[in-house]
Amino acid sequence: MSSRDGARGGPGKGIPKGRQQAAGGGRARAKPGRPAAGLPPGQPRLGAKGTAARRPPRPPGRERGDAVERAPLRQPAAEGEAPLPRAARQTTAYLKRLFEQVGFGIDASRGQNFLIDLNLVDLIVREAGIGPADVVLEVGSGTGVLTERLAAVAGRVVTAEIDPRLAQLSRDRLIEADNVELVEGDALASKHTMAPALLAAVDTALAASPGGALRLVANLPFCVATPVISNLLALSRPFASATVTVQREMAERMSAHAGDSSYNALSVWIGAQADAEIVRCLPPTVFWPRPKVDSAIVRIVVDAQRREAIPDPGRFHRFIRDLFCHRRKLLRGVLVRIAGGKRESGVREAVEGLFTTLGLGPDARAEEIPPAGLIRLETEFHARFGG
Repeated sequence: MSSRDGARGGPGKGIPKGRQQAAGGGRARAKPGRPAAGLPPGQPRLGAKGTAARRPPRPPGRERGDAVERAPLRQPAAEGEAPLPRAARQTTAYLKRLFEQVGFGIDASRGQNFLIDLNLVDLIVREAGIGPADVVLEVGSGTGVLTERLAAVAGRVVTAEIDPRLAQLSRDRLIEADNVELVEGDALASKHTMAPALLAAVDTALAASPGGALRLVANLPFCVATPVISNLLALSRPFASATVTVQREMAERMSAHAGDSSYNALSVWIGAQADAEIVRCLPPTVFWPRPKVDSAIVRIVVDAQRREAIPDPGRFHRFIRDLFCHRRKLLRGVLVRIAGGKRESGVREAVEGLFTTLGLGPDARAEEIPPAGLIRLETEFHARFGG
């Protein structure tokens, strides 16, 4: 699994996007007679859409003058070289210099892409709607930039980082944050299971924050976004909300409705128990290194009543995965296959009876049926065929 600190990676790209920020605080100063790093003389710093960037609002509870950037450098600058400034923003030049000083090389196999627009990091935190008693789970600490902002507004933060080098950068940056627990290692034990150590840390944090909600806030590595979201929704106590940065194509699947070209098993699994919307689409230029695909911030809010309407979530999840392996095929044939095939006595007749009960037409396909309809289909199918 990849690490991301405001970082994200595209398929084959190797860099977690959205989570990595420069350690240290304060604004970088330009030398006399020279412009700030990365800007030609007289050119203002630009925001994500090309307009003059404004200072993002202070997170709730933070007063003017409170320390924001805390991470000490792990080794001094070379002799004759200006010390690395404690940057209030994360730029490509800053990250390159930071990584050079600490001997960090980007691991392409882990999709490490770092979000270099801190206004977007602040947007993620604002959209997450974090309360002072809430527990936040972050998958992919990166350099700790997003983690640091989460710690300022949440009761507790549990963050996972698989890359030991980035984990150390995060520890350095978060040295003064006593409400953060960093779990070093993969957030997944397997494709369908979260890591026990991570879940134990979350349970401990929730026990220490009575009344607080669990919120997933992360710049998810592309390679783990689907299993992380799916597995957390399968828990008896899932997150109350998720605000995550993912590949745009995946964001469209997460928020798709029946009949949409992106509608798939993940769309159904999320739609059956939550509302999902795309908050903002992000171009490759807001990351370093730049991925080859667009990204998006997605917000998911779980609906407890919808979850209760699913008789057996685990069984339903398996059922829709089977259905959407053949989502464009006629539903009748797919159900016959799942029920045991044409050679099983009475299967075709039983499926015909199921269609009559549910009012499904002979040409019905899984991709045309909304989540509520698929819940009813699974319930009736199980009553007839078991499994």
